[in-house]
This record gives sequence, C-alpha cells and structure tokens, in this order.
Amino acid sequence: MNWKELLKSNALKFVAGGFVIGVAFVGVASAMLHATGTPTFCGTCHSMEYEAKTFAMSSHRDQDCVECHLPHDNSAIYLIEKGRTGMVDMYHEVMRDYPQRIELDEDSRKMVNKNCLRCHEKTMSYVDDRNDNCLKCHSRIAHGSNPLEGGIAIK
Repeated sequence: MNWKELLKSNALKFVAGGFVIGVAFVGVASAMLHATGTPTFCGTCHSMEYEAKTFAMSSHRDQDCVECHLPHDNSAIYLIEKGRTGMVDMYHEVMRDYPQRIELDEDSRKMVNKNCLRCHEKTMSYVDDRNDNCLKCHSRIAHGSNPLEGGIAIK
C-alpha cells in the first residue's frame, strides 16, 4: 500500500487524531501558562523568596503574580511579555545577580499601576483626587504587608 492509498482510506482517522492532539496541546499549554504565573511557581526562585513571603501576607495573596506584573490589553502582547520577562528572570536567577530587594523599573511601575486601575475600576469611581498613580500611596500593599515593614497587617 502506498502513502496515497493509506491517506485516502484513513483520512478521517488522521483528522480525528490531529484534532485530539491539537486539543491536548492547547490544554497542556493553557495549564502551563497558568501554573507559571502563580506565586507558588514564582516563589521557587531564590531571588523571589522575599517577594513570595511578603505577597503571602498581603491582601492580594489570592491573585496570581501575572495579574499585576503582565499587560492584559492584548493576548499576543501578554504572551510575548510573559516569555520575555520569564527569560529575563531566569537569566538573572542563573547569574545570581538580582539585588537583595527587587525594585520595579519605570515601565513595570506603569504596567502594575495600569493593572491596579483595571481591577479596582469601581473603587476608583469613589476617589475625588484621581491622579492614576496608585503606587504613590499603595506601593507596599502586595509586597510589604508585613507590619514590621510599615505595611498593612492582615488578620
């Protein structure tokens, strides 16, 4: 039997098999995307130890890291940025050159602030002096809720 006959007689099986493989791939990829954005995953790196501990004490502890630290305007940009930041984090983890306390750069501050406004849009309708700079007053909410560091004590 040649390839042409095999393909012709089993076309439906090949299509069904391809569909099953495609669905499995999408399922696994989706699970991996979610798993690699959780505090459990992010906290496994030595350099993120402080961030993971303070985040676990914060009022936002039920959220995933990607809710604040990745853009949510566009799925393609989200995936590109997730890959880029993951590679940057991995590079610095391997090189062991992260500072003792990780600080947000200006672009990251803008992205985090934009995500604050995205999640707290209803709350912001009650704010009179809205300057759209949440981090000006609330920079310690997610990673500084330890009352010993001047954050908010969670009970």
